[in-house]
Amino acid sequence: MRITWTKNLLYLLGFITFFGANAQKTVIDEVIAVVGKNAIFLSDFEQQLVQYETQGIDVTPKLKSKVLEELLVQQLLVHKADIDSIVIDEFEIDSEVENRLKYFEKQIGGRDQLEAYFKKSVAEIKDEMRGPLEDQMKSQRAKWAVMEGISITPAEINRYFYGITKDSLPVINDQVEIGQILRFPPANITAVTETKRKLKDLKERVLSGESFETLAILYSEDPGSSRNGGLYESVKRGMFVKEFEAVMFSLKVNEISDVFKTEYGYHIVQLVARNGEQVDLRHILISPKIGQDDLLETRDFLDSLKTIIEEEDITFKEAAIKFSDDVKTKNNGGILINDQVGSTFFELEKMDRTLSTAIEGLEMDDISTPMYVKMDDGKEAYRILYIKNRKEKHIANLKDDYQRIQGMALSDKQSSIMKNWANRMISETYIMISGDYSALKFNYNWNK
Repeated sequence: MRITWTKNLLYLLGFITFFGANAQKTVIDEVIAVVGKNAIFLSDFEQQLVQYETQGIDVTPKLKSKVLEELLVQQLLVHKADIDSIVIDEFEIDSEVENRLKYFEKQIGGRDQLEAYFKKSVAEIKDEMRGPLEDQMKSQRAKWAVMEGISITPAEINRYFYGITKDSLPVINDQVEIGQILRFPPANITAVTETKRKLKDLKERVLSGESFETLAILYSEDPGSSRNGGLYESVKRGMFVKEFEAVMFSLKVNEISDVFKTEYGYHIVQLVARNGEQVDLRHILISPKIGQDDLLETRDFLDSLKTIIEEEDITFKEAAIKFSDDVKTKNNGGILINDQVGSTFFELEKMDRTLSTAIEGLEMDDISTPMYVKMDDGKEAYRILYIKNRKEKHIANLKDDYQRIQGMALSDKQSSIMKNWANRMISETYIMISGDYSALKFNYNWNK
């Protein structure tokens, strides 16, 4: 298969090479900065610059300052996360690794092409991705903690808007407000029963003398542990979802749990060792399979629901609250949120192609036919989309773009709070920036 070298592909290659650089530090690499106990290597810095170059952006002193400061801020947040004992659920890390890997495979043309390019197995690529991704997730959690509870008042929004010069007001392109009702096909009783039976059989096989490790390699669907025989070591409280922890901490050494359910599927767990509040364990995860009939049943349900809404027996908002499986939007009446601008409106020119294609031809108040969608985590679903509102191209104003301006004002306030927090944290943290890099111009007081 011929690989098309797009900007997205170049970006992902740089992204994975960045992981590899982090996973294989050598003595010839140079430490250019230290935040707390976390080092920033020259290879980290240079690889970030390469990503900009692949997008056609010139590397200037200003860009170098921006890139190094972003790396410094990330490590400051990781340092904060370590101080606050923030840990990331192993399942979350594994899930994120799998999602990223699937995206990379799709961009580069498949798993074989990915392995051929890097001359590494997928397992090795995953191992290199885990550490940097965990740091990213920890820094995000620490940032959320800093930003928690920050809100903005109408008076602050007005001050922000009227403080913008007229020439600086953004031009807003054609926009659309979209509602969604998303349905995941529930596994049928037969599939759930079969999954439980299979796990019970595996437990019996272990009790009869077979190796739990071998059976986990053969049957477990947990991408993070199956190749290691289902093993997780030095697990502390807070690292897994509560249902999983409740079971694993109730077991005696070598005991195997009954079959139990979490949001990831059904499990059996064997406690391998206990050392105080830390445990080693093996587990096998199997999820009930969704069949074609389950998908078709979900499609037919949404088709009937569309008719009921159009006949005004129920509003789209009421139907979303009652029937949608999208936890992010159902309580908002199904209205999608544009996270980039903090608004419910999407500019048609900047909208994700999948979404823009899905609403093509729909007018105000129209509802689409049920459409198949595959989520980032691989789950299959159907959805119907609803056009709630449209806006023509115009210069931003408070009447038509209040949510957009509210988001801009909130972002400006958050940036100010983040800067104040970072400077306070810097004053209490060991910071070292080596040689010429300390002469770069930063927004924060790194050269204290």
